[in-house]
Amino acid sequence: MNFIVSILLFFSNFVYQTTHTYIMNKELFLDIRKTATVKINLNNQIEYANDYILDLLDYSLLEFVTKPPRIICHDDMPDLIHDIIGSFIMDYKEGIAVLKHKTKNNDYFWAFTHYKPSYKPDGSFEAFITRRKPLPTKKLNGTIEDMKYQISKLYKILKDIENHTGAKQAQKYLEGFLEYKGFNTLEDYYMSFFDFSKEELEDYFSIDDQTPEKKIRRFTNYIDIYGN
Repeated sequence: MNFIVSILLFFSNFVYQTTHTYIMNKELFLDIRKTATVKINLNNQIEYANDYILDLLDYSLLEFVTKPPRIICHDDMPDLIHDIIGSFIMDYKEGIAVLKHKTKNNDYFWAFTHYKPSYKPDGSFEAFITRRKPLPTKKLNGTIEDMKYQISKLYKILKDIENHTGAKQAQKYLEGFLEYKGFNTLEDYYMSFFDFSKEELEDYFSIDDQTPEKKIRRFTNYIDIYGN
């Protein structure tokens, strides 16, 4: 199994390097001082989006609510990744992902995304909260361009497999890829690019949960730790 996957990885890497071209739309960059927040229900519909992400995407609230989250997924993203993230929602699981999104005007941006269920005071499920932040430049094991290159390469391979042989084969390839790389889950693969402790990871996504006064006091250290 490992030998076959290694051969596939070699040839896919060669093909990617010789044929891959980037879409020439403008790349946008998230503001580390802000969090792009979206609330999703169990029907996989957007219930709420904060002003920051609406402005970034150039959607009005009425255009955005009740739509599936895939409305902002870039065309480079394979369906398999959407399905894995959808399973977080259906299983009430917390998770992270590195995703490429598109705006209404077909510009794009990368986001380090945190998915977490929220509950009502009585303990019943309320919604799924997704929080998007920029890729933290000072918490990377390597360069941000290398990380985007490696993840883009995997996404393109999965997308090509889906288009030519179907979703099941893409799932098998991903399983083999993760096994070959020594990861148990896709989330483990994402986290291999970062140097976060569990506490730092929660802190990175919770800056907008602080009061305005506390946020002002923390921003200098926050940017020193995570980048800008």
